[in-house]
Amino acid sequence: MRSLRLIPELLTALGIVTSAVSCTGQSASVDLRAPLPPHHLPDGHFRNIDTSVAPIRDTMEVDSLVPTHRTEVYRLPVVRGNEELWEDSTASSATWIGHATYYIKLQNFGILADPIFSDRASPVQFLFGPKRETPPGRDLDSLPRVDLVLISHDHYDHLDRGSIKDIHKKWPKCIFAVPLKVAEIIEDWGVSRSQIVELDWWEEATVQKVHLTFVPAHHTSRRGAFSSSRNSTLWGGWILEFDEKKLWFAGDIAMGDGSYYKAIAQKFAPIDVAFLPIGSYKPSRYTRVHVSPRQAAQLHLLVGSKKSLAMHWGTFSMVYERLEDPPKDLARARKELNIPDSSFLVPQFGEIVPLFR
Repeated sequence: MRSLRLIPELLTALGIVTSAVSCTGQSASVDLRAPLPPHHLPDGHFRNIDTSVAPIRDTMEVDSLVPTHRTEVYRLPVVRGNEELWEDSTASSATWIGHATYYIKLQNFGILADPIFSDRASPVQFLFGPKRETPPGRDLDSLPRVDLVLISHDHYDHLDRGSIKDIHKKWPKCIFAVPLKVAEIIEDWGVSRSQIVELDWWEEATVQKVHLTFVPAHHTSRRGAFSSSRNSTLWGGWILEFDEKKLWFAGDIAMGDGSYYKAIAQKFAPIDVAFLPIGSYKPSRYTRVHVSPRQAAQLHLLVGSKKSLAMHWGTFSMVYERLEDPPKDLARARKELNIPDSSFLVPQFGEIVPLFR
């Protein structure tokens, strides 16, 4: 296990801890963290350290639980091809399944990030919640192998009970990497504690060939209708280090004051591949919890990403932009910020994109 590489001042201010964590989720005996890191609250809940952005009220949570208000739906294509990248054990690729779900193949090591294959982002599939407008780009049964699942936070569109149970059934030895206090959720769904890596911000673990660091993000957490569940589990993103390459799966993020991402850039830039959200940003109040396409483009530049792949759009009608808006707005942002189209891609559903070339 590598020791945690600290950047003084900035990272300390953001609540870095120095406890190492094994791939079984067992914490090391040495823990030099302060009694409570800045993002921890005395009642066991969590918070964004950046207070420059006012928290969004419950209107968004209500919006996300009711069926879409729109009557028109733009149908997005689902594509096939490049399956040879799955068959080649030396090739690395990423496949957009939909929303924030990516299948990331690092040679012969398979990763699913924020998997949701269900018809609704909801605890009650037949009743309410955002309905899937575009089917999954690939079925779970079509994936070659899954060795690791990454979860960014506990919102229903990122942590889906049915998908987790199906993955665990199909690949019973799969490891699940989750934020603090999310382990107990998936344990209730049948995942053994020995197969869960549960990390705080800036903690690290190694799962076979991949070294993980759980990194901050400006967002929230909540499951259920009760306010006591708000921010009761942690949220964040993942840095994956593999064969001298660095990938950043950002999860669900808002820009905030940018300090989290400056810290990530200072520690890890340049990033070889970034998975960045571009949807759920209209009207502007939603940028308190999500980045706009322009902000995603700015993050691409901030972390020195060699290749970024878009996500978190076109799948569920969750807010007020049209399903097809985010790529159009990203195209404008790329042009304004002089970002080549080839360096910030918008894969189609099911498209297999080669990495590192």
